[in-house]
Amino acid sequence: MNKTTNKFIKKEKLRADKAKKEARIYFNRQFIPLMLAVVLWIATNVVIHLAVFKDQVQAFFVQFTIQSVSLVGSLLHIPVTSTVSPLISIDGYAMEVVMECTAYNFYIFVFFLSLLSPVKLLSRFITLFIFMAAVFVVNTMRFFTLGMLGKHYPALFHGVHDYLWNILFGILVFLIWLWRYKFNSLQNKA
Repeated sequence: MNKTTNKFIKKEKLRADKAKKEARIYFNRQFIPLMLAVVLWIATNVVIHLAVFKDQVQAFFVQFTIQSVSLVGSLLHIPVTSTVSPLISIDGYAMEVVMECTAYNFYIFVFFLSLLSPVKLLSRFITLFIFMAAVFVVNTMRFFTLGMLGKHYPALFHGVHDYLWNILFGILVFLIWLWRYKFNSLQNKA
């Protein structure tokens, strides 16, 4: 091999090493905040399920959900009643609101996901607002549709409740994150 070939090989090796280093930095900048959000979500769930906090946290989320569904129902002229917590009735179909019905897992996860995203601070808050609003609207609509479904097609209630809505929530969170992430990536390149 001659000197020119050796220089070329060394140059290419340096370029390849630099590209690997940049890819690793980019990956860490994108992946570590996501993993941190997952870890904080798990840790928060552990803490709020401790006996010392569990009842207060559950009461807060259940009451928030019942009052939200009742308020939105009255605005949309959907018959919603709740005389005794944790029961709520949509158009005469009674349901018990338990902690898992409140979408608390999604609220907590999108909180961390939004605030830890590798984007500008303002974009984090905009994303947080969009996520929280979307989870609120979807969870509220979930109660209305499940109430109507339970009243008119009770055999379908549990399947839709247990599977369809959880899958839709997961897809919703992913799509909003992807949309905001792509939007912010394009914005940061400009």
